[in-house]
Parts: sequence; structure tokens; C-alpha cells
Amino acid sequence: MGVLRMRFQCHIPILRAIAILGALLMTAASPAAEESAAPAKAGAIRQIDSQHLTLFTDLPPSAEVDALPGIFDQAFPQWCAYFGVDPKEHADWKLQGYLMKARERFEAAGMVPADLPNFLNGYSRGKQFWLYDQTSPYYRRHLLLHEGTHAFMDTLGHGRGAPWFAEGMAELLATHRLENGQLELNYFPRDRNEVSKWGRIEIVQTRYAARRAMSLETIFDFNGRAFLENDPYGWSWAVAAFFDGHPKYRERFRRLHSLAGEKDMGVAILQTFADEWREVTENWQLFVANLDYGYDFGRLKVELAPGKPLTGDKTIVTVATDRGWQSSGVQLEPGAKYRLRAKGRYQLDDQPQVLWCEPGGVTIHYYRGQPLGILQAAIRSDDPNQKGPSGLLKPIVVGLETTLEAPHGGTLYFRINDAPGSLADNVGSLSVEIVRE
Repeated sequence: MGVLRMRFQCHIPILRAIAILGALLMTAASPAAEESAAPAKAGAIRQIDSQHLTLFTDLPPSAEVDALPGIFDQAFPQWCAYFGVDPKEHADWKLQGYLMKARERFEAAGMVPADLPNFLNGYSRGKQFWLYDQTSPYYRRHLLLHEGTHAFMDTLGHGRGAPWFAEGMAELLATHRLENGQLELNYFPRDRNEVSKWGRIEIVQTRYAARRAMSLETIFDFNGRAFLENDPYGWSWAVAAFFDGHPKYRERFRRLHSLAGEKDMGVAILQTFADEWREVTENWQLFVANLDYGYDFGRLKVELAPGKPLTGDKTIVTVATDRGWQSSGVQLEPGAKYRLRAKGRYQLDDQPQVLWCEPGGVTIHYYRGQPLGILQAAIRSDDPNQKGPSGLLKPIVVGLETTLEAPHGGTLYFRINDAPGSLADNVGSLSVEIVRE
């Protein structure tokens, strides 16, 4: 409801309505005017305008709060680009937002409809949204952009679709970086300090560590009531981030939003990726198991393909140190023994100084309980009907040398032990000799 066009319910006394309207008009200055005005009375509802947002808030003037409408304006062309909307055709698109420290003030002013449902942090409907203030400036902006994404999908897109898709897309496009005043949406954070109070990655990590990771099908079945808790937001973000970030799936996933108003999005994904669903679910497992800040989709992409048995007694393969799991191309025979010998010298880091490593790893630094940079192996089943956890979730320590007995047939994969966000600064490779005993 705009200040100048506010419609009061008939049960509000006329004199009270006039008084409220007058009080609001006193605070309806532009951001520039507010900077030179006297400080707003504590608890007063004031108005801040930009091209695409009128924001009402009872928070006192501050650089963080008063910048929000301008940041919202920067989001608009990015939403348009993502959803294929021409921003020139919708230059007059504008929302009304209510950023509330004390909800009762907005209820008294007639700014909270009586039929507005309970919500955890924010709620949008049509061209309006409501959100509670947060203790983190980042998360306050995040909620603003989250509800703005909902409203954009509702009014200029094809609708929200299923609950997981609606919340996953809102989370994906609200996760952002603000650097030197410039906004970047759909940002994968490199460090938790960039996204204070966000916690989506931690939600997934915690459940995975407790062996309670969610399958894609489980997340597709979320209903609206699930989002009265925080965990479903983390998992819905993870699904959207997975499909949108994976180089092989991104383009097809981004086309799916056009079906949001007419088709169940879980069914739409299952149909779109039907011919490769086993691969999709295995890549989802790998994503969840390795999820961390700075996750590098390009370097962690795994080429899942069966290898071939050794044609002789041995072979030598090269392992890149700046990538995740890599197929050796060698198919192991069930029950057979193989001796693995590795050699090479490679760089793991260049700041604050170059960190050199060999296949035995660097024992002054550890990642997930193993020396940083140590060579690991895994055996992935080549059975197309294989179900359950991927063999790539069970790394085997190789180091400089080990003897491996294959408990089942499958293709041998290698990687070095390093964080998913730290592969880009690795330089070099190592070689592994594979000998059947």
C-alpha cells in the first residue's frame, strides 16, 4: 500500500486514519532529503523510494538501511536477464516492501493485512512483501532480495512453481556479493564471513555429517508448511545451486522456469533428465558430500564413464592436481590386487608462500582428517543398475604407494585431498603406476 494512495479499512476511525496518514507523509522524504533532515523519531515508520521499490521501515536512518532500495534496483536487470525478461518493457515495475523491527507498529498503521499468514522471516504477495529485521546486514539484504525474487516470478515470470522450486530460486538469486556498491546476484560464497547469518551450506553439511542427507526426490516433495523451519531453505537452495551450477545441467535447468505455472517442477526435472537420472543422482551425492564455501563446479565436474581392463601387467596414468575425481580409465576386476605407486611434485598454494607437495601430502595441514594434497583413490561401480551411495564417496588413501584389493568390479578414480574451493591455485600433476599383482 503506497503512502499517498493508502486505503484504510472501514473499521478504522476516520480521525485516526487522517492522523496516521499525516504522520507517514511527514517521513515520506527521498533518501537524499532524509540525510539532511532531523533524525526520525524512534519507532516512526518512514518511507524510502527508488525506481523499483518503495520501502517502509521503522528502523532509524542508517547507510545500510537507506541503501536497500538502490540495491534492489540493481537486482532488477539481473532478474530480467536470468528469466529472459526485457527490462525496458517493465521500467515502471515497482514493489512495496515493509521492513519491520516491531510488527505491531505496521499492524496499527494498517500495513499488515489481517489475512497475512504466519511466516518465519519474510513473506511476499503480489507486489508487496514483508520481512523482519535481521541482526546481520548481509542477511537483511538477502531477505529483501529473496522476497523480491518471489515477487518478480509472480508478476513478470511464469509463477513460482512447487515450494522447493520457489524457495530454491529465491535463495539462489538472493545469495549475493556487494562490493564497492555493486551487486552480484546468484553468487556462490567463497567464505562464510561474506554471508553472515545465511547458513545454507552449514545446513547441508550438518545433515550429511549426521548421515541424514536428503535425496532429490525427498526435496521435490516439500510442501509449503515445511518452510516454517530453516532446513528446507538450505536444501532447496542446494538443489537450485546444483542444477544451475553444474556445467552439464545449467542450460536445461534455466529453461524449466517457463513451466512453473503449468507443471510440477519435480516431475519436469525428472522428465528433462530421465535418460541420465542415475548420473544426476550420483552427481548430487558428490555435490552434497563435498559441499563447502567456494565450491568450484567446473573443476569438480566428474566424467562418469566405465574404464577398460588392463591390457598388460601395468599402466601409468596422470592425475591433475587442480581437479576433483578423475577416471584412470582402468577397470578393476573383482578380487584382484593392484599395486599403486605415485610420484610427482606439485604446488598447492601460492599465498602467503608457495606450498609444495608430493603424493604423501603435507602433514602440517589437514583436510577432512587426511594430510592436505595426499593422493586418494576410489572405485566406482560400472553396473548401470547400481543403487545406493556412489563409490566416489569412499576415498581410499594411496599416498606414495599402496596395495589395493578390489572388493568389486569398477573403474578406478584418483584425486588429491583438497578443499573444493581451493583447487584453482593448485599447479602441476602427478603420475600413478597401476600394476596388477
